[in-house]
Amino acid sequence: MKNLTIILIVLGFCDHFSIAHAQVARISRLKTKHKAAKVVHQRRKRDDTLSKIIENNKKLNALLNAKTALPVIWEGQRQILTGKTYRGTLLNTIVSTNQATPVLVRAHLNQGLPYNSKFACQAMTQNKRVFCLCNKLITTDKEIAIQAQLLNLDGSSGLEGIYADGKEELIAGAVLSDFSGGMLSAAQNRIATPFGAIQDTTLKNQFLQGAINSANTTSEILLDEMKQTVPVITIEAGTDVLIYFMEAINEN
Repeated sequence: MKNLTIILIVLGFCDHFSIAHAQVARISRLKTKHKAAKVVHQRRKRDDTLSKIIENNKKLNALLNAKTALPVIWEGQRQILTGKTYRGTLLNTIVSTNQATPVLVRAHLNQGLPYNSKFACQAMTQNKRVFCLCNKLITTDKEIAIQAQLLNLDGSSGLEGIYADGKEELIAGAVLSDFSGGMLSAAQNRIATPFGAIQDTTLKNQFLQGAINSANTTSEILLDEMKQTVPVITIEAGTDVLIYFMEAINEN
């Protein structure tokens, strides 16, 4: 009887241990599932946060693009220092000689100048280039006295254009006239005398002599005109230039 009691106690203890062990295992499995669900929830939350960041970034880029597309408005209190350079476009074609030629340049947008700003300049030919000095900055409501110069896009002074002085044509005309006079002189009849050859006074010789005189006169006129010819440089409208400020301005 005593042995039977001991066996029953041992069996009861074993059953209790098995039940407790099963509950512990069940609890452990439940905790593992709960942890996996938590990880999935955190990942989903992280993905949502990343999506919101990307969306906000797109909105910021759209705002920046809209801001940069707007023209820059000059408040009238900006200081332009010596050496400041702006970019502009010629509004009129320049046909420059040794006389001052008016030039109008429109400044490009988004450079810090007032909207639709223009520069009034004077152009003059020197050393096969056009030198343009600007004395006024023209805005929609006022004019500002300045001292600026137009440069090529590479920064060199004196605008480059199509150079034509017309001297080649004049020289060619003078050479042709002299050559014609020589040919006509050779065609005249001459009479040999003990004192040398003299021109015959025939009608043919008189006609040829008149043509020779005309050729000589033409040559003299062409040479005189060549000396007085002024070279011309042409620069087409729409050419891009640089406006270089030689002195600072501060308009309040």
